Amino acid sequence: MSVIRSQGARWAGLFATSAVCLALAPAAFAQTQGDQAAETPVLDDEGYEVEELVVTATRGLVPRGSVVGDAVPEITLDQREIRALGVSSVEELLAALEPQLASGRGRAGGRPVMLVNGMRISSFREIRDLPPEAIVRMEILPEEVALRYGYRADQRVVNLVLRRRFRAVTVEGEVVAPTAGGRSAYELDLDALRIQDDARQQFEFEATYATRLLESERDIVRTPDEGPFRTLSPQTQGLSLNGVYARPFGEGMSGTLNGSLEWNESNALLGLSGGAERDALGRLSDTSAAHLGGAVNGAWSGWRWSVTGNADVSRSRTLTEVAVDPATGAWRPANSARSTVTSADLEALANGTLLTLPAGPVNAAFTVGGDTRRLESESDRFGVRRDSDLSRHIARAQANLDVPLASRRRGGFEGVGDLSVNFNAAVDRLSDFGTLTTLGGGVTWSPVEAVRLIASVTEEEGAPSVQQLGDPETATPGVRVFDFTRGETVEVLQLSGGNRGLLADNRRVVKLGLTLKPFDETDFTIRADYTRTRTRDEIASFPAPTPQIEAAFQDRFVRDATGRLVQVDVRPVNFDRHDEEQLRWGFHYSRPLQNTRTPAGAPGTQRRAEGAGPRAPGLQAADRRAASAAAAAAFRAGT
Repeated sequence: MSVIRSQGARWAGLFATSAVCLALAPAAFAQTQGDQAAETPVLDDEGYEVEELVVTATRGLVPRGSVVGDAVPEITLDQREIRALGVSSVEELLAALEPQLASGRGRAGGRPVMLVNGMRISSFREIRDLPPEAIVRMEILPEEVALRYGYRADQRVVNLVLRRRFRAVTVEGEVVAPTAGGRSAYELDLDALRIQDDARQQFEFEATYATRLLESERDIVRTPDEGPFRTLSPQTQGLSLNGVYARPFGEGMSGTLNGSLEWNESNALLGLSGGAERDALGRLSDTSAAHLGGAVNGAWSGWRWSVTGNADVSRSRTLTEVAVDPATGAWRPANSARSTVTSADLEALANGTLLTLPAGPVNAAFTVGGDTRRLESESDRFGVRRDSDLSRHIARAQANLDVPLASRRRGGFEGVGDLSVNFNAAVDRLSDFGTLTTLGGGVTWSPVEAVRLIASVTEEEGAPSVQQLGDPETATPGVRVFDFTRGETVEVLQLSGGNRGLLADNRRVVKLGLTLKPFDETDFTIRADYTRTRTRDEIASFPAPTPQIEAAFQDRFVRDATGRLVQVDVRPVNFDRHDEEQLRWGFHYSRPLQNTRTPAGAPGTQRRAEGAGPRAPGLQAADRRAASAAAAAAFRAGT
């Protein structure tokens, strides 16, 4: 069950904490010297013992690491709720929360936009290996918040707030073995992480290995019997290294550097070779990749800015053995495919306040950037060689404007509640596709604190990826597909790779969202999103070979003289139009299963006001609870 934290309750807790801090100092001076001998440890908000804790009250009660603007998280998880998920990394954390992170506005799903302490990062690799114990708070926000950080409004936003101090060395091993025998998998992870204020260092090593699973190990019947010579799952192995170094420098600036190396190999069996000896056809695939990325964040004259950059190179190779020539008994030359992809990107963002209206500040975000990508590939299929060398350079500019029209706290149109509008536009200049544009707008309205409505419209153009255009052509024999025309399962030669004839698509997305938080003192939220998408010239993978699909793409299917299907071309295609409507709804409820308040006599928390003199002895647990309850009651009463 997913969980959520109430924003109003969280602000009340912060106010109560500040009130307790100011109230404890004079009371602490009344303690005797004998009480000092039994003094309890001083703990900060993250549960760490410290020599002295100084709390300074600030206006606005904005939690540390919050996103820019006044966006309210739809879901907030604290440390206890994150630990309850039982995951070991941020990557697993996102997988566990996938239903809450999904968006109907993105292209074929995708990972949400990730922020750390309310700031941009260069790539997901920076945080994918972070242990959940290093996270103080996780906030999930709507897609519109992505515009303020220079991203498109097609994915939800996740903001991770890290501890100020954290150190851990983690060793994790995993063994997976099926009860019916066959494929086994092994994994070893080593991770070292240190966080000190805004400085962070992390190193992660991972090794994986999995044995193959044969058809004969799952009682699959074939004629002739090829079970021992055909794999359901190939043998795989891989290694990866990932390092992150982050630290503050200069006045209000911080930077992050991230580097990684990855290698993976796969070995599959494709059936009998057809020769006199009962040999198996094999396919060997291996990939290697290197990544270097960095980000710099800072502030100047009331504006926040960030610069991010990445450079990547990946290489892949596939060797597929071909059946033995029955006339000579000799092996035919293996089919091969190789590709190298190199890419680099650089992007700069500035966001801040343009002017101030009665309802609040008008926030703007401006982004400029560019990236370059090159794909070099070659394939050799049955002695026919094909080479491809494609490149794409993109220049990009985007602007976003948030205009408040009414506010319950500030002013504007009276009796309306909180009301704001958003406008955004983006232009992408592609070297091989010309100019593509994106236009969008939306309205956010909260008539009362418990209700929030969002409506938005986006129209955008999108180009096929370089891989969809230029991946090397690969032929895989013995692929099993169901032929709907004849009603039988057959083994065909499957052609895959890129399609240079793909066109750019056009998408129009309409979204209506509703969030309800009916109870102030209960972590309970109801959320519903309706999304309607119309895509023209949609770029998609080739569908199942139904009679209608075969009639529309006759050149993609080859049949023998008897009408039996022997070859299918599954390279991506354009569809004329795709209409989709989606309604996602659900609720989030959370409550502790036991009382988590500190019992009498247990280590408590001490705070004192800045400049109030030497550190004071600890108060009894009952006194602390009474002071906290009084502060919370005063806040709710508006005193």
